[in-house]
Amino acid sequence: MSASTGPGRAVRAPRTGATVAGFLLRRAAGLVVVLLALSGMTFALAQLAPGDPARAVAVDRIGDAATAADIEAVRAELGLDGPVAEQYLRFLGNALTGDLGESYRTGQPVTAELAGRVPVTLGLASLGGGLGVALGLALGLASVRARGRFVRGVLRTVGLTASAVPPFWLGYLLVLYLALTLGLVPTGGMAGPSTWLLPMVVLALPLAGVLSRVVAVTVADALAAPHIQAAVARGASPRRILLREALPNAAGPVLTVAGFTVAGLLVGTVIVEQIFGWPGVGDYFAQAVAARDLPALQGGVAYFGFAIVAANAAADALHGLVDPRVRSVR
Repeated sequence: MSASTGPGRAVRAPRTGATVAGFLLRRAAGLVVVLLALSGMTFALAQLAPGDPARAVAVDRIGDAATAADIEAVRAELGLDGPVAEQYLRFLGNALTGDLGESYRTGQPVTAELAGRVPVTLGLASLGGGLGVALGLALGLASVRARGRFVRGVLRTVGLTASAVPPFWLGYLLVLYLALTLGLVPTGGMAGPSTWLLPMVVLALPLAGVLSRVVAVTVADALAAPHIQAAVARGASPRRILLREALPNAAGPVLTVAGFTVAGLLVGTVIVEQIFGWPGVGDYFAQAVAARDLPALQGGVAYFGFAIVAANAAADALHGLVDPRVRSVR
């Protein structure tokens, strides 16, 4: 296929494969830039935080008898005695090689400690997110197919309520009634499949509430399209039209919103792991904040930042792959 640009000259139009590759490369380059900006902001905020990490470590090792000389020795040992720019470049260079430093609190490499906790958080976020997507799709499609304004209003209220419920409030409420009052599930810990239920529900409901509204609106708009109305006039079954015509057309907006809600999902893991006593990255991050453990704190922020940015980029890329108009506009 070629496109003419003037008399006697023709330029070959970009192939679809090359367009997709260029689109993905642009998204990957944007991901690197965002991660660099995030690392700089994280390091700056850690520097501006009140308190002296060297003093905290010296007191932890020696006790209240730690002298000024002891604190300065610890400062030099931790590499906190040089200019801030030098500390950041050293942190960035080490981070690029996978070295996030050693935890002030435990003395162990932060990378190794995070590696032991990431599977817990990823497993919880994946299962909670999957449950949220399934519930959101089911609730949104039920709202579209519901007959009568009352039923649609009830389903819409359920979606709005689910999206507005704070995770910490929902978590404590479920523990109070389902675990302590009725005894149906354990109150916390990771001791078997039954312990996964409440954390998954707490993570899934807000996501399901948001997605249900997006699915209901986008599918309803798709059903009003002329080509789908023509298919209805030709006698196509409602189920076929809904699943093969309307739902694929709504996939782009749903993917984009799902990517954006990943941030809330991952932040929710910090709360859920604290409520239910799960040894994940959220629990590690909360302990680092409480102890002013800067390497662990920076490692936790780097993990959450990378996960959120990567999820948004993946959703954006998938939107571009399923909808060629996005590739041509962006």
